[in-house]
Amino acid sequence: MKKRKTFLTLIALFSILISCTNDSFDVDIQNITVEIEHINVDSAFYKATLNDTKKAHERFTNLLDDLYLYEISQNIQQNPDSNSYKAIHDFYKSEYISEIEKVKKKLYSKLDPKKVTIEKGFRYLKHHFPKVKSPHFIIYMNKLFSNIHCSDTSVSVGLEQYLSPDSKLIVEIPNNQLYEWQKQRMNFDFLERDLLMQWIQVHLFEAKDGKLAEHIVQAGKILYVLNATLPNAEKQYILRYNDKQFKWAEQNEEMTWNYLVKEQLLFENNDRDKANFLNEGPQTIGLPESSPDRMGQFLGFQMVFGYMTKNKDVSLPELIETDYNKILQTYEID
Repeated sequence: MKKRKTFLTLIALFSILISCTNDSFDVDIQNITVEIEHINVDSAFYKATLNDTKKAHERFTNLLDDLYLYEISQNIQQNPDSNSYKAIHDFYKSEYISEIEKVKKKLYSKLDPKKVTIEKGFRYLKHHFPKVKSPHFIIYMNKLFSNIHCSDTSVSVGLEQYLSPDSKLIVEIPNNQLYEWQKQRMNFDFLERDLLMQWIQVHLFEAKDGKLAEHIVQAGKILYVLNATLPNAEKQYILRYNDKQFKWAEQNEEMTWNYLVKEQLLFENNDRDKANFLNEGPQTIGLPESSPDRMGQFLGFQMVFGYMTKNKDVSLPELIETDYNKILQTYEID
């Protein structure tokens, strides 16, 4: 691990600025196709009669995989059976869920451009990983504010998770039921980013039980592959940071690295440190309260981005197989 501090001449600075505009992810996907069907389960159940609910549930059960039944079971708190349509009808007719669905309707009208971005993202993914499957279905259904889930063939998305934190419905939810930092993450702009990242994480990467440094580098690999599916996205979007959070991360990269080294955390293997530096939350535990969450992911992304900048001949499949320590040894802080 080296730390590089140099004074750049105007010519060198200019060359670096030029290189930053060269998008190494800009590949030709013109002849790559994917077939993804977007299924709006909410619209089929919201305001449906009992008989229409029964018909829709039968149709979805036959059309979709077990992910649909899993999400239904979480909503109605029972294992689905032939009479589940009654519980589904009651669920969507309840006052609270009806209000959520009423507010969510405005998001469905804004989905079309996001569908285009999502499908284009999977075309990019197929370019880099021809053998990795794309989802057959993206299922939009009430998930009671839970995160995106993936199966072998489907993705489930609850759009209530993307209502604005300023929405009256969200503001009125007590903070002991939905933390303020969770509310602040409710940003419709990140839907396609979150969906693609979840699919990449589930279908391209194996869960690890290793040292913190290994998890940091793996997080960076995931984000780098995500960036390849959204080649025109800014780093802060890929990281799911706002302007203030990203600025803090950039300005405190060296401090964060020094903290991990000083506390000898990099080569420790415990769930606490991994959660503190990699998981979503109000901040990164161990760093100042002003820090954004997931600073371990930020470091990992910086490491992998730097490694791939120096090794332009490395493909994304090769990157995934690259030993974390090899990437760690090339890490430089500008």
